[in-house]
Amino acid sequence: MAFEEEKPAYVFKICLIGSGAVGKTCIARRLCFDTFDANTQLTIGIDFYTYDIPIIVKGEETFVRHTIWDFGGQEQFKRLFNYYIDGANGIFLVFELVKLESLTRLDWWYDRLVEHNLHERPKILIGTKLDLVQSESKKHKVDELIIEQFLTKHNEQDYVKTSSKENINVFHSFKEMTKKILESHNLDYDGFI
Repeated sequence: MAFEEEKPAYVFKICLIGSGAVGKTCIARRLCFDTFDANTQLTIGIDFYTYDIPIIVKGEETFVRHTIWDFGGQEQFKRLFNYYIDGANGIFLVFELVKLESLTRLDWWYDRLVEHNLHERPKILIGTKLDLVQSESKKHKVDELIIEQFLTKHNEQDYVKTSSKENINVFHSFKEMTKKILESHNLDYDGFI
């Protein structure tokens, strides 16, 4: 949703981090363009998206503008992380629900957040490809206990399962992140439209 000519009440930088091919770009494209492409190419460096979420502030209809930074998770782009993460208001830690390695690799990304003193920023753990969970054998699914251990290890609570293909919880994730950022900064808002 885009509001032409109006000024947003707030502008937030949202970063999607995690390994390559976990579905970060699909999340951004589903949110911003309501599209899904199973053959999405790996992000080269950083892609940018913008999405507006309508809210009410002091009784007036307005919106929050999200600038969404989609970071290529491949090894060669990790040196850009300092530039990428600077100024982030909210961070999605993204992994595949059908690939344990993608969750364990989030430890590296989380350690970088600690290094840059960003571990206190609002974060949500996002499990992608929920649509594949039903079709995969049990040995390929990430066990809920392991996900809980990750959350506990990093003192995190918020976790959402998503499917960009079936458009499950994508908008919900961004709405929850918006709420977390607004509340963490004690910013005025009455609710969502």
